[in-house]
Amino acid sequence: MTKTNEDIQKFIVLRASGLSYDKIAQEMDTSKPTLLKWAKEFQRELDEAQFFELQDIMSQYGIMRRSRVEVLSESLQVGLLELRSRMQAGKLSELPTDKLLNLVLTLEARLERETGSRRLEFSDSRNLDYAFGAFVDVD
Repeated sequence: MTKTNEDIQKFIVLRASGLSYDKIAQEMDTSKPTLLKWAKEFQRELDEAQFFELQDIMSQYGIMRRSRVEVLSESLQVGLLELRSRMQAGKLSELPTDKLLNLVLTLEARLERETGSRRLEFSDSRNLDYAFGAFVDVD
């Protein structure tokens, strides 16, 4: 059976998406030696297709990473506001402040990792570190 350009294009798409030669051979009803021959013959097209496949994945990851950073930023802001509210209301003795402060510091550290910054400085967190210095040991 003669393979068409459409068959070759399908092979390139399947291979670029990461399928093994065995799976492609089974799906296309083509021998593995033929696929290996095509891989050599159309190496440039395969490289290009794999590049674009990787770019697509990286683009999706960037969107997911941006979403994570946004959620972490919003969570940190809410945590800082809640901690400030509790501190100003004088309710520190009624609640596990150390746990809330730990959450804020954990979110801040995670946000630093996500953004690649060495240290993000939030005026609220600096003020809270100072304010709670006497209550909780903060590194």
